[in-house]
Amino acid sequence: MYTFISLLVLLLSYYLFKKVSGSLKFTQLNMISWIFFYNLILESFIASILVVNNIDNHYLISKISNEDSRIYGWLAVQYTMIMMPLGMLFVVKLFGYKNNNRIFQRYVHSPIKPLLSIRDSYIRYPFYVLSIVSVLSVLYVMSSLKTIPIKSIIQGLGPEELASLRQEASRGFTGNTYIKNIFALGLTPILSYVAYSYYKMTRTNKDLVVFIVLFICSFFILTYDLEKAPSIQYLMGFLFLNILIKGSVKKTTLIFFFGMSLLFLVVYYFLISKINDLFVLFNYNSGIIGRIILTQSAGTYLSFDIFPTHIDYIGFNSISKFLNGIFGIPYSERSARLIMEYVNPKGVYAGQAGVINSLFIAEAWANFGLVGAIIAPFYVGMVIQAIFMFFIKMPKTPLLLGLFTYFSYRSYVTGGFNDYLYNAGNFVIIILFIMIYFSGLALKQMRVKRYETNDLSLSSTSR
Repeated sequence: MYTFISLLVLLLSYYLFKKVSGSLKFTQLNMISWIFFYNLILESFIASILVVNNIDNHYLISKISNEDSRIYGWLAVQYTMIMMPLGMLFVVKLFGYKNNNRIFQRYVHSPIKPLLSIRDSYIRYPFYVLSIVSVLSVLYVMSSLKTIPIKSIIQGLGPEELASLRQEASRGFTGNTYIKNIFALGLTPILSYVAYSYYKMTRTNKDLVVFIVLFICSFFILTYDLEKAPSIQYLMGFLFLNILIKGSVKKTTLIFFFGMSLLFLVVYYFLISKINDLFVLFNYNSGIIGRIILTQSAGTYLSFDIFPTHIDYIGFNSISKFLNGIFGIPYSERSARLIMEYVNPKGVYAGQAGVINSLFIAEAWANFGLVGAIIAPFYVGMVIQAIFMFFIKMPKTPLLLGLFTYFSYRSYVTGGFNDYLYNAGNFVIIILFIMIYFSGLALKQMRVKRYETNDLSLSSTSR
């Protein structure tokens, strides 16, 4: 019965996402279709069928104490599959459209345009300044690490030692976290997408060199703590970017990107997890496949199992340590961390375990209970579609292409609900890009005034 209902939900969800995604073709993957195919189907929906039918055989999901939590988690996933695209459709209707397919096609098939001048010289100056700041930030982060985890791989350390180093590099970083999170981790990859867009627009060696430098820095900073997801997402970003630039990609290009991602994962598990048994590596409840379809969704069921039976609802306490301090609200770790502390306290104490992320509705439940779980999917769908509609309605410039690409893969659908309420990193990055634009605009106005002044001087002299 559960499986039959799930399949009906999937069909309805597909129909709704087709109206709000611009395109569900694999050769035109975009922000919305990626969320549907990867975050919802692969990372959440498949697991919901396995878990509710009790055939997951997964080490984390087996820690559930109340079997009803399997049903609650399944219901939450099915509800999200419907309400999330309905929230997106609501925003499309607000923009005055039945669907956004034609707008998306018009956007991806339009040429890249400079923002303020033919060569975008005024924009490039502040862009280069931020690029230098980002490169220096990457060097700062790497120099602040006691031990570089990648170097430890070469030295042949075991999985437990590497896990400790990962946690030390990410959660135990002793340098300035704002420089690390905003300028190094957040800004550098986006600037590399902007540089790539400029190169595609101009085909000049200067733009190619800037892109290569930013690409190398991006890859190093995204692998500094041995996390596999950020680096794969970053490389996949170039797939989204090429689709946005060209209109679509060939099937061979698509196969290449996914093939390289799979190869990267195999190498990662071989070097870091020391797994070289192909059966374990590709089994549905372990290794690569198990990590995607079950481990990623485990927090959904554990959240319904743990909150509020074992841990009280968090409320707004985990939104932001900074904001909580201003308003005098006690701060709490986010639910993903609290779940890990509950199910694996020894791993957390030893510094080898981090968080258990899951579908955003799990954090909405952990924060606000039933009200949060009911509202969250519709609200998150609205936020995502508003971002998508904003970009496809704007001119296709290198600056906006970089941001669009970043938001295309930087989804928090399987990360947490809090990020759709308040995300300081994204807010600062948007402010920095606004600053690039206004700095360029100011430079252009200064030059125009200089020319006007020179013209007046020449006129006076001629008299």
